[in-house]
Amino acid sequence: MSKFLVVILSTLLVLPLYADEYEEYVSKYKSIAIREMYDYGIPASITLAQGILESGLGKSELAVNANNHFGIKCHNEWSGERMYHDDDARHECFRKYDNAEESFIDHSQ
Repeated sequence: MSKFLVVILSTLLVLPLYADEYEEYVSKYKSIAIREMYDYGIPASITLAQGILESGLGKSELAVNANNHFGIKCHNEWSGERMYHDDDARHECFRKYDNAEESFIDHSQ
């Protein structure tokens, strides 16, 4: 069985276990995602899906401690607050936001 098929089947089996958490995340952030869709043309469903995956339904260390729902790294131009976290490499720099909305806006931009 291909790895892709295993991932899809695993997701379909586990999805119902977290249905309430998915619904809660979407309900909490949908208005921001919809506004960003109108401002930038990125479908709200895509933004929410990526936020869910990247932030572990808003429960990842980056989402909880840095309001970073998309794993956005600092890069050279970032002058705001930072959080250091192991990702692709150890102790990488991630952007820290005052609230989740700022993360959604930055993701759209």
